[in-house]
Amino acid sequence: MFITDDAALLPAWMRFVVGVVDTEDLPLNVSREMLQATPVLARIRKAVTGRVLNEIKKRSSDNAEFLKFWENFGSIVKEGIWEDAEHRTELAGLARFRSSAVKAEEDKPESGWTTLADYISRMKPEQDAIYYLTGDNEDAVANSPQLEGFRARGLEVLLLSEPVDSFWPDRLTSFEGKTLKSVTQGAADLEKFAVEGEAATGEAADMDILLPVLKEALGGEVSDVRGTDRLVSSAVVLAASENGPDLQLQKLMRRSGQKLPESAPVLELNPRNPLVLELARKAAEKSPALGDLARVLLDVARIQDGENPKDPTAFAQRLTGLLTVAAKGE
Repeated sequence: MFITDDAALLPAWMRFVVGVVDTEDLPLNVSREMLQATPVLARIRKAVTGRVLNEIKKRSSDNAEFLKFWENFGSIVKEGIWEDAEHRTELAGLARFRSSAVKAEEDKPESGWTTLADYISRMKPEQDAIYYLTGDNEDAVANSPQLEGFRARGLEVLLLSEPVDSFWPDRLTSFEGKTLKSVTQGAADLEKFAVEGEAATGEAADMDILLPVLKEALGGEVSDVRGTDRLVSSAVVLAASENGPDLQLQKLMRRSGQKLPESAPVLELNPRNPLVLELARKAAEKSPALGDLARVLLDVARIQDGENPKDPTAFAQRLTGLLTVAAKGE
C-alpha cells in the first residue's frame, strides 16, 4: 500500500471534498515526485474528478437541497469556472446566481436564485448578452444606479457580490451562445430596448455645451465624459472604458496592491436629471463654479461606486461651499 496526503487527486476548486482513494495500480518503489508524473495517477485524477462532478450534478436536480450546498461552497465552485477549462461550461450550468428579476421570499429560502439557462429563457428576443453587475455585497449591487436603465427596460441583470465574481466571467465569456457583459463596462447601448411603463420624458440637457466643459475641468481623472441611457433618476455614474477592466475588478486589484493598466473611468451623465440640466445652463453661461461642481459630481459618482473621494478634504470643502450657497439662496 502507498499512502500519501499530497497526491493532488482533485483540482483546487474541489477542496471541500475529503476522502480516501484505495488503488493497487500505483508502483510502491517510486518517489513522491515521480508518483505525481505517472500516467496511472493522471487517470485516477480524471476518474475521481468526474465522479465528484457527477455527484454534484445529481444533487442539483433537487433545487432546495442543492442551494444548501451552494450557499456553503458556491464561491469555491465558481473558482472552477475561472481555472478549470475542461469543466468550465458544466460548472457554469450548475451555478446559482442572484438576479434583478428573481425576488427572494422570506418563507422560501430556495427562492431568489437563477441559473444561466433560466436567465436565457427569460431574455428578450432582441437581447444577445447576459448582463451582470459585480459589487462588494448584495445590498450594494441590488441598489446600484447602474441598474436603473436595465430595470426600466425589463432587462434582467445577474447580481454578483463575491470576490471571485470579478474574475470568472472573463474566462467563461459566453454560455449557450450568449456573451456575458458587465453593465459597468463600456457604453450601455440600450437604445434598441423600449422603456417599459412610463417613459422618461421632459427636457434634456444640451450635452454638446456641457460635456466639453466637464472634460476640461476633470482632465486626466476621467477618460471621457458622456451622456448615458443607463440612468433614469440618478444624475451620474462611473463606467469602465470599452476595453478596460470591470470597475469592481479594478477595485479588488487596487486593494490587493496589484498594478493596474492605466485606465481612467468614464463619467456618464443623465441628460434628463434636474442637476445635469442646471449644469448645462451654467456651462452656457460660462459659470466659474463649474470647475468645483464637476469635481463634486465625480466624487459623488465614486461614492456611489463604493469608493472614497480622491481627496476627502477637498471634497468636503467644495461640498460645504456649495451647501452654503444653496442655503443662502433659500
